[in-house]
Amino acid sequence: MTVKLIVDASFLLECIRRRIDVIERLEEMLNSKIRVVVLKPVYNEMLRLSMGSNRKGHYANLAIQLLNRIEADLVDVNGKEPVDTLIEQYACKFKIPVATNDLNLRKRLVRLGIPVLYVRGLSKIEIDHGEYLSMVKGSQDRQYQ
Repeated sequence: MTVKLIVDASFLLECIRRRIDVIERLEEMLNSKIRVVVLKPVYNEMLRLSMGSNRKGHYANLAIQLLNRIEADLVDVNGKEPVDTLIEQYACKFKIPVATNDLNLRKRLVRLGIPVLYVRGLSKIEIDHGEYLSMVKGSQDRQYQ
């Protein structure tokens, strides 16, 4: 079984910064294969950040390399809304959990019943609203087979 998971820039950058093997950790945690979904505006933000010569630019470059290596699903979304709103809309429409360290986005998604994964402490990944993850996994199996 494969679980689709939307990731945003804050989660990817934090995992890279803390040297977390994000795919392995998530697959272990969820006891499933992970299919990473990245919305095009998030990918574009990572590209923009990777142009910088600072530490964040270095992390963004590594995150892009990771996304390319794992062949993440790059999803083109329509809309002029902020990236967080696009993530929220996509997650709700397809009932896909989201990995983000953005506190405001996390709160909004949990209120909507979407499971949220985030980095906590030095290298721990936590789940908010994880009790619904089994429902999400079941709906993804039906939707994407």
